[in-house]
Amino acid sequence: MINSKIYNLLLPIKVQTIKKIHQNLSLSPGELNIIKASVPEMNVYCTFERTFTTLLGYSLQQIAAECGNDVVNIDKGKKTSGIDLRTLFGEGQLKSNMNTQTGTHKKDSIKKLLETTKKNQTVPFFATAFGESYEYMKNDILFIGGEMFWSKIGIDYNDLYDTIVYMVKETYDEVKSTIIPTL
Repeated sequence: MINSKIYNLLLPIKVQTIKKIHQNLSLSPGELNIIKASVPEMNVYCTFERTFTTLLGYSLQQIAAECGNDVVNIDKGKKTSGIDLRTLFGEGQLKSNMNTQTGTHKKDSIKKLLETTKKNQTVPFFATAFGESYEYMKNDILFIGGEMFWSKIGIDYNDLYDTIVYMVKETYDEVKSTIIPTL
């Protein structure tokens, strides 16, 4: 089911994605990477995917804070190293998927998370918004993902997922009907 509050929080993603596509289409080939410069449709699709997913990451934190129970989006206020969200069950990071962070970046993120939560005397967590539902402790960090995370903060995962899919399709339909025909 489409959740109107979540939909309204996602609406700026649609607007900014379409704006970024128009900006990239106005650039000269030398200002684009070779793939985007070679095929205008690739410019549109690559820009769509990159812009939408980047903005979605920030919006997920906002959705958690504005639609969830007792969640604070730390990125909206005073920036705290290694922390995106503060909840009743701890402080932690929210990523779109398990593979969002890899290698040394993931190690640095976990290090900052542990330093900050130790200082704040809170439980550290590392959450993923999508994918399988899980919850486990490893090295004193709560790992939680998918439906388990969203239900823990009082948001219906299926409504969230359906609303995001709806917004992706709505944005794509607008791009397909207004931008693609002009290429």
